[in-house]
Amino acid sequence: MGSEVYPVCLPWEEESMMYLIKWIFTTVRREIETALRPLGLTSPQSQTLYVLAMSPGVTNTDLEKLLLIDKSSVTSLVNGMVGKNWVVRRSHPEDARMKQIYLTEEGLKIHKAAERTIEQIKSSVGETLSIRESETLRGLLKKILHDYRPANTGV
Repeated sequence: MGSEVYPVCLPWEEESMMYLIKWIFTTVRREIETALRPLGLTSPQSQTLYVLAMSPGVTNTDLEKLLLIDKSSVTSLVNGMVGKNWVVRRSHPEDARMKQIYLTEEGLKIHKAAERTIEQIKSSVGETLSIRESETLRGLLKKILHDYRPANTGV
């Protein structure tokens, strides 16, 4: 292990691939959160802005599925973003009970700033592996995910 510092793990997790995947995810997420903080953004807010930039007009239910978070978390997240004038809710044209969510100009600006910040982090992570290694790892992770993914999630 050398000078690497890993969090405490249970004895059966020591050589676990899942433990390593979790630790990598946690480390990169912390780096992203640290980089987003000066923009006044959290990681879930940044993810939501990205989804809205790619799919304007999604609903809370859509965000639950896309962000893998529960209903109350989506509501809190969107309410906070409405309060910051990053997003607006509009009535759904087919069902007035549903609201669609759209980026505001301010939301689009903050999304673009966040996207640049995250791209810098992703590119530095990508420097660790060769293109071939990255493709192999991505393929293997997709294979593992396929085995764990319920058929109806659409992930």
